[in-house]
Amino acid sequence: MPDATTTWNEMKRRHAEVCATGQVGIAPEPRRPAAAVLACSDARVPPSLMFGHPGELFVVRLAGNSATPGAIASLTYAVEQLDTDLVVVLGHTGCGAVQAALASDAPSTFDAIVTPIDEMLAACGDCDDIDAAVTANVRHNVRRLRRDRGPLGRAVRAGRVVLRGAIHDVRTGQLIDLDDHLDHDHQDHDHPSTPIPARSTP
Repeated sequence: MPDATTTWNEMKRRHAEVCATGQVGIAPEPRRPAAAVLACSDARVPPSLMFGHPGELFVVRLAGNSATPGAIASLTYAVEQLDTDLVVVLGHTGCGAVQAALASDAPSTFDAIVTPIDEMLAACGDCDDIDAAVTANVRHNVRRLRRDRGPLGRAVRAGRVVLRGAIHDVRTGQLIDLDDHLDHDHQDHDHPSTPIPARSTP
């Protein structure tokens, strides 16, 4: 494995190479993103690459893809100031943050990450395994955004913004579109999740 200095130098080389194409990294004026995505920080799940929109997504990333006050504020900026009309909550299988919350022995330094997930788990009746908990976590955060009392929630409820939830399966590359009644307090098993192919990451 290369050391940190070697990795950083390679990152700088790739930055110059990518920006030289003019396709990303050079945009003096703000522009309307194709979508705003609340995603996990996991390096295996890069939204812009997986959805094929380098430089065109407003991405908010934090471990566990929780709709924290800071995340909601960032998404609100995308909706209110950049006129984004699609917000996606993107989880992924094998999420370490969800696994840490399930284990209930995460060190206190991770409280800011696991506490929002703990709140979801406390209300979840069938989150005994990681896959079920990951799904419930995405649904929970979609509901939080929908019920937000600020501009973002109002825009969603008024139909000005489309809100979706999805899970990327890191084992198969599929995107599981949680296309059902995500605003219910419980999982609606009458509307099964729909797996669709995700773009493979280079």
